[in-house]
Amino acid sequence: MELALKLFVLITALVIVVRAEPALNRMDSRTPILVRLSFLMLTLGAVAEILFLLSGEMPSWSTAIVFAGIAVLLVCERRLRLLDPAARKRAQ
Repeated sequence: MELALKLFVLITALVIVVRAEPALNRMDSRTPILVRLSFLMLTLGAVAEILFLLSGEMPSWSTAIVFAGIAVLLVCERRLRLLDPAARKRAQ
């Protein structure tokens, strides 16, 4: 069961990195600072979790649930456009 939990958290952390890092690269100076900081912290947290897992640490079940929720949110990243008024105007 421990191996399954580690694998699950590793996969969700990789999804977060793969989805959040390119989003950071696409952001420009018009992107609100809080959006940029949140994506930066998500990416750094996921990378740190991957390093902890590779060093042998055991994640908790609550960590797995949080990482899964974040990964699902980032897979639906297109919905985040609604939070940025400048992006809404560009999309219209």
